[in-house]
Amino acid sequence: MLYPFALIYGGMAALRRCLFQCGIKKSYVPDIPTIGVGNLSVGGTGKTPHVEYLIRLLSNEYDIAILSRGYRRKGSGFVLANDIPSGQLTAKVIGDEPLQFFTKFAPLKVAVDEKRQDGIQKLSERFPDLQAVILDDCYQHLHVSPQCRILITEYDAPYCDDLPMPAGNLREMKNAARFADIVIVSKCPESLSSAEADQLKNRLKLQENQHIFFTKMVYGNPYPLNEKARVFSVDENTEVVLLTAIAHPEPLVKYCESNLKLIYHYRFSDHHYFSEKELQNIVNQYFTNNTNQILLTTEKDSMRLNYDENLRNSIADVPLFAMPIEPQFLFAEAEKFNDLIFNVLAN
Repeated sequence: MLYPFALIYGGMAALRRCLFQCGIKKSYVPDIPTIGVGNLSVGGTGKTPHVEYLIRLLSNEYDIAILSRGYRRKGSGFVLANDIPSGQLTAKVIGDEPLQFFTKFAPLKVAVDEKRQDGIQKLSERFPDLQAVILDDCYQHLHVSPQCRILITEYDAPYCDDLPMPAGNLREMKNAARFADIVIVSKCPESLSSAEADQLKNRLKLQENQHIFFTKMVYGNPYPLNEKARVFSVDENTEVVLLTAIAHPEPLVKYCESNLKLIYHYRFSDHHYFSEKELQNIVNQYFTNNTNQILLTTEKDSMRLNYDENLRNSIADVPLFAMPIEPQFLFAEAEKFNDLIFNVLAN
């Protein structure tokens, strides 16, 4: 029933992209090398860990900055995280993903601006020696034309099997993928064979000039987020209550079921701002009498859990841990990907 509306939505997005391609609407080409990372679907592709991969790859050799729109922040205009006092820098000021980048990789330059052209120009003016900008979540932001576009799609929900909203989860027609320079299929099973990868590659219908890579997600050891967690001793009998507000938590749930003693999963909508009442309900239900349980969340969710002192206090007596995650390239193609990125900056 929603298919006609999906055609209308997708058609309008395609028309908008066509106006930029024809030059009727102008797209800004930055003087500084820019790498755009985005997706066709509405969240859940693993974009944030791949942006972090680029940060690790480039930050030791180049002076780089991250520019995001700052989704669901309370404010507008250009904000540079480096200018905000640590006690005042929260997810509501710059958004949870930019806050995660800044928290993990400080003193990395992290800025937010819904007008990416203005953001790039202000970063260049503020930091004349800046050598590259990574644009986070910019695939549909056509007012800026980066030198390299990276499109992330999820293995279990590739864009070739999806439809535009509201019938599906795509922000535009699937053929918009042809404008990507690099396509990364994320969250692949570790046992993915070359033949299976080739089959999916054929279904994606990439062009000859496009590069494709396959990555899996590697989970690290949970690390403590509060004082109660720092003195907590985790062992094989520790029970885990999982708290997520991300688009597709299924891979993390599956990992916890296989490798930890998961007893319950609290799932909220993507980028949800938790309330004191919600957290207190979790505490009352699972942490009143039991002393061998931890509350586990994602790194992105932890940015919103810590934005308010009252929220922090409501779970201060609960051992709170975060689960780190990193992408790993399959088929020994990390070096090939790295070379492509370095060539963008070199040229």
